[in-house]
Amino acid sequence: MKKRILLGCLALLILMVATGSAAYAIYRPGFVYRVYIDGEDVGAVASIQGYTNILEDLLNKEEAQVGLNLKFAQEISAQRELQLKPRADEAHVKTALAARVSYSTMGWAIVVNDESLLWTATQEQAQEVLTQVANFFVHDSAKCTLVSTEIVDSVEICPQEVVPEDIWAVDAAVDYILQGREKTETYVVAKGDSLWSVSRSVNMSQTDLKKANPSLAKSNVLKTGQVLNLVVAEPKLNVRTVEQVKSYEAISYSTAYRYTGKRWFYQSSTVTKGVSGKKAVIYKVEYANGVETGRRIVNTEVETQPVTKIIEKGTSRWPSAAAGKFRWPLNTGYITDYFGSRRGTHGGVDIGAPTGTPIYAAAAGTVIISQWGPSYGNYVKIDHGNGYATLYAHASARLVKPGQWVSKGQVIAKAGSTGNSTGPHLHFEVQ
Repeated sequence: MKKRILLGCLALLILMVATGSAAYAIYRPGFVYRVYIDGEDVGAVASIQGYTNILEDLLNKEEAQVGLNLKFAQEISAQRELQLKPRADEAHVKTALAARVSYSTMGWAIVVNDESLLWTATQEQAQEVLTQVANFFVHDSAKCTLVSTEIVDSVEICPQEVVPEDIWAVDAAVDYILQGREKTETYVVAKGDSLWSVSRSVNMSQTDLKKANPSLAKSNVLKTGQVLNLVVAEPKLNVRTVEQVKSYEAISYSTAYRYTGKRWFYQSSTVTKGVSGKKAVIYKVEYANGVETGRRIVNTEVETQPVTKIIEKGTSRWPSAAAGKFRWPLNTGYITDYFGSRRGTHGGVDIGAPTGTPIYAAAAGTVIISQWGPSYGNYVKIDHGNGYATLYAHASARLVKPGQWVSKGQVIAKAGSTGNSTGPHLHFEVQ
């Protein structure tokens, strides 16, 4: 009986060992690595090396596309896990991560008045942006010498973690800071365009066009092919520039008078023509974002002295015996030529007047000549006594005869352009 029991136990033991071996063969337990992104299960990989390879592949691919050093923005982890029948799918994990993952990079922020304006990839690029902005308003001219240029706002360059899309290229960052917006609009001047026609075409006032294009401040003339900016700039930074500007300027000449008794008091002529001088003036000019805010003179050098204009004026008057008995021979007109001002000698004054204008006797007297001459044309001469006579030439008509007595203010002729004359006028002489 005991022998049977022993044999039964042995058979049961053999059966249990055989069953366990078969189960182990089917469900061989093992370890996998469960992958999580921000706590979300995205599958399992067979080894920690497989997990590392997936992350490196994703990171390298994205860095190659954007050209930046990146890191994952989310928390990605792998936890070891025991499974009776391990199941790992690295392809699935990689696809799931690629669909969910995002990236960040260490950028360099340009911080203006405690507010981040934009970011560049390196500290050197951020500094280059600020340098180009500060130098943008410097005038490229031989007449200008830069004294200083500075950004007046509070500006810092600080490292900050950002997404790759927030990183700016240097040129784009400079344009944005100067224009105050990311995109600019332009217009290419065509043949026949004017400032007025362009302003109507682009629906922009001429004032704003000039603000957007400082080159138009001095001239409204447009050139074919010229590119006009259609955006009024609102810079994100304020730049103060100081320059020394050399300007050549005219020195006004003065006028001096010389008096002579050889001319009547109403006669004058230019003896020496006035000529402006020339001076080089150096200004210290201040600009705010390219707009002049003030200037002062720091040096002046005279290169050419001005030549004083000299005018000779007559002082002779009629003697007291005759003064008061002469009047002006016309009631209208203006002096077009003075005594002695022509080449050679001009013996009187020319008074412009329309043909037919009445000519009056300057004083009472006797007509001694009333005739036509090749130079004077129709002319009249009156003797006033005391050694004085008056002559009236180029008349269109003579209204008195020799020997006739005329009173002061009597009409003796009419103005015209006879004889050697270039237009209607009265040639009047006091002899």
